[in-house]
Amino acid sequence: MLFRTLLVHANADPHLQARLALAVSVAREHGAKLMIVHPFQPLLTSMFYGEHVPVQAIEAQIELERRNAAEIKDRTAEYLSREGVAWEWRTQEGPLEPVLASSGVIADMIIMGQDEHDRDSSLVATVALTAGRPVLCVPHTGTFTTCGRRVLVAWNGSRESARATHDALPFLQKADNVILFAADPEAERGASVPDAAAHLAAHGAKVEVKRTVLGDLDAGSAILNAAAETGADLVVMGAYGHTRLSEWVFGGATRSILQAMTVPVLLSH
Repeated sequence: MLFRTLLVHANADPHLQARLALAVSVAREHGAKLMIVHPFQPLLTSMFYGEHVPVQAIEAQIELERRNAAEIKDRTAEYLSREGVAWEWRTQEGPLEPVLASSGVIADMIIMGQDEHDRDSSLVATVALTAGRPVLCVPHTGTFTTCGRRVLVAWNGSRESARATHDALPFLQKADNVILFAADPEAERGASVPDAAAHLAAHGAKVEVKRTVLGDLDAGSAILNAAAETGADLVVMGAYGHTRLSEWVFGGATRSILQAMTVPVLLSH
């Protein structure tokens, strides 16, 4: 299995080039094309909806957003022109989450950055929960020119962890080592750890099992600790959450991982 199309979220984030560098590395490894998507929603239309705002002011704001997008595109093109990978640019008007989720339908994976200003990590989590595609989130600190050589898979037998493991197969099949990480056996649901390990081995993954007892430790902290202890350069885990009226409520492990991640994390729901 290979990733063939990678959607990269482009914005004014100063860490965009680091995100692109990792995307380029994955694209080379898999012979994939990059689809760079820049969503934008003019501030005036979102802040003053329903109020009497001069049309000229709204048009000026839209034009400003388009110029900003063009500048980001130019910087991206300058960088990617030296990297020798296929890519295309798309500027799409609309709210971030729906644009990324709808665009992701024609991609194999969505690559986003950890937002240091988003305390709840709600953008990445919402896209992971709604896109129907795995989301690779890149930390805002550190440089990651590769990932997927040593992969930690968080396993609890749930549908979400099974989905994430399946979506990560293109990484797992190429990895030097896959650590199947599980907590107390009584915390498992569905397929057992030995069954999951056998399934991955049947796909050609080099698997080892690592267990832990959570005790007073929360699942997110246990996963982060295991990633550090094993030298993992990629964490794979299910994204957990549900809707409460019109808002997403995220699982504790999803939130804590996205807030404190130190290596790229692949999330899938």
